[in-house]
Amino acid sequence: MSAAHVPLFERLTRLLDPLDPAELHGLLCGLLCANPALDRDRWLAVAREELVEGAELTEPVCDLLAKLLEFGAAQLNADDGSVTPLLPDDDAPLNQRADALGAWCQGLLYGLGLGQADRDGALSADSREFLRDATEIAQIGFETDESSEADETAYAEVVEYLRVGLLMILEDLRHAAAPRRLH
Repeated sequence: MSAAHVPLFERLTRLLDPLDPAELHGLLCGLLCANPALDRDRWLAVAREELVEGAELTEPVCDLLAKLLEFGAAQLNADDGSVTPLLPDDDAPLNQRADALGAWCQGLLYGLGLGQADRDGALSADSREFLRDATEIAQIGFETDESSEADETAYAEVVEYLRVGLLMILEDLRHAAAPRRLH
């Protein structure tokens, strides 16, 4: 099978080993929500310090991380609200997708924490509730390789919930950062 036919998540997993693409994307989303001006150098420093415990990253990995930064920023700035967690394709086993979902949530929570997203109470009560839910989702697991239609539906609903929650946090933080005008 050529690399072009291997799903994106699988290619990223191989290229970024030992980094987890879902966790990285969640971390990036959290950092970008807290700091939309996140630059390549700071992103690479966070990835190096926080995810590989200070180990050096190869140039190809740094280039791929820079592309992930561009991708994440474009997703969060899209006018159509089409941002979605970077997860394995739907044909991957549900347990693998559920694990990636948990890793994405862990990354998101960590990125928001590193970026001090709720400084000055910038997050609404709904966003704080979403973060509590994301904390629980980060701990989920799926014990079997077999999944039912109900499991697949529940998974899709959780992914959509995370997508909408991310947009809600982004909106709260953008609103809090906007200069206030006196009337």
